[in-house]
Amino acid sequence: MIILVLGGARSGKSRYAIKYAESLSNFFDFYYIATAQAMDEEMKNRIKRHKKERGDKWKLIEEPLDLCEVLKKLKKNSVALIDCLTLWITNLMMKNYSLEESFKKFLQELKTFKNRPDIYIICVANEVGLGIVPDSYLGRKFRDYAGFLNQKIAELADEVYFVVAGYPLILKGIKDS
Repeated sequence: MIILVLGGARSGKSRYAIKYAESLSNFFDFYYIATAQAMDEEMKNRIKRHKKERGDKWKLIEEPLDLCEVLKKLKKNSVALIDCLTLWITNLMMKNYSLEESFKKFLQELKTFKNRPDIYIICVANEVGLGIVPDSYLGRKFRDYAGFLNQKIAELADEVYFVVAGYPLILKGIKDS
């Protein structure tokens, strides 16, 4: 199963995605796939706080670039929460990776989980298209790529949620919240 959870910065999307995952079953292995990198003290503290909030139930996998390799290793009865795809795009851009090729590879791997009830992939991403048009070329390119990837994942996803102020709006599929 593929679940997409979208929202703005600090909207509660990650908290909702974790709550959703933990509601599935006590029999799943829980993997938190973090794309963030601790580049400064504030980010180090944020990562430390988030680890504490999630607790021991979650196995942390820190992977800023190659999400496909992580997904390929998942076993049955697993929940993998990727947080977040927006930072993943940033990481790819900063390393000058081909976004088109990276997206194509990721979407192909993600497709293998479509309608598969024994593994849940929960993708968290920022909805960056609701604000003003960025004034820089790089900002516009980033916004365009993020919007493109969100749309492609939403097409594949079994369920899509948009979280505002901590409350999920169902865009596709159904889930009792």
